[in-house]
Amino acid sequence: MPAGKVVIGIPVYGRTWTLRDAGVNGIGAPANGTGPGEPGGVMLYSDVVEFNWRNATVVVYDDVVVAAYSYGGTAWVGYDDRRSVKAKARYGRRKGVGGYFLWALGFDDKRWSLSRRENLEAKKESDRKRGKGRKS
Repeated sequence: MPAGKVVIGIPVYGRTWTLRDAGVNGIGAPANGTGPGEPGGVMLYSDVVEFNWRNATVVVYDDVVVAAYSYGGTAWVGYDDRRSVKAKARYGRRKGVGGYFLWALGFDDKRWSLSRRENLEAKKESDRKRGKGRKS
């Protein structure tokens, strides 16, 4: 499939799990089931931010999977943060994909941390391709 026909989807939510053992908390750690949040262990990004703040969680960025996760006690949540969204958009631009989308914008925090940053970077990149912003 031509790269220009591919669109990368970036979630603006996390997936939560209840860990079997609070001391074993990396990606792939054994879990008893879904954790806090919406049914099925879904947690909107705005709720992830609040969850991390209220629970003084440990936040980890994983360079291999290009995503973040946080844990506190037996509660665990994996999600895309500003760093991973930026990395995924940059990857898409390098590969020449047709674009990317965030699902769903309304799940972002009140500062639009994920979507604002990406919109600005995408606009700058598209402006460069069109020759806008160049000094004559």
